[in-house]
Amino acid sequence: MSQKKKSLLGCLPYLLIGALLSWGVYECNYRFSYWQDLQARPWAYSKDKNAKLLVGQWHGSFSDPDGIAKSISLEIFAPLSDAERRKKASGRHRRRTRGGLGSRKDKRLFEGIATVSSRLGQEEYTLYGSVDEADYHQLQQITFGAVDEKKRIKPNFALNLSESGQWTEDEMTLRLGFAYFQVDGSSFSSSADPRFDHIASVVLKRQ
Repeated sequence: MSQKKKSLLGCLPYLLIGALLSWGVYECNYRFSYWQDLQARPWAYSKDKNAKLLVGQWHGSFSDPDGIAKSISLEIFAPLSDAERRKKASGRHRRRTRGGLGSRKDKRLFEGIATVSSRLGQEEYTLYGSVDEADYHQLQQITFGAVDEKKRIKPNFALNLSESGQWTEDEMTLRLGFAYFQVDGSSFSSSADPRFDHIASVVLKRQ
């Protein structure tokens, strides 16, 4: 046997040990990250695969300040998907894309998308909000923003924010506020017009 082959064979145990250690570190990072989220984000993660969480799809209907009937479908994302968690555990994930990292406040944040449909057309929104630390079923301010400003329906009372809400296993309630956009795309409000103070109470069901 050549000296080169002997050298390679001699290195083999060390390579195997290195690979096992690397896999062990990866597995520990992955499991620890998941355990942390189970403790800090019970609204987003559960060991029970059938658990009903805030994360998921919801649907409801409401009337805007002009009395136009609209339906709303929204999806709350998991702060970290399993694929993102695995990348993070392997060192290839540089930052948490949703929900933040370390602070207690960050661990209460969530993101999602919402689609509002009516005879006017379809409105696409991103949404950002948080759950209350004392009760993860209480929703704090949720802010809605247009996915594409160029595609806003105008004139229209667009979703603006929800200052409060709550969710249970299969139901979510929100108090929706609106922002009015004129034909030229500029926003407008009038304290003399009660439409601009209108709040829509919406009940959404889990999909």
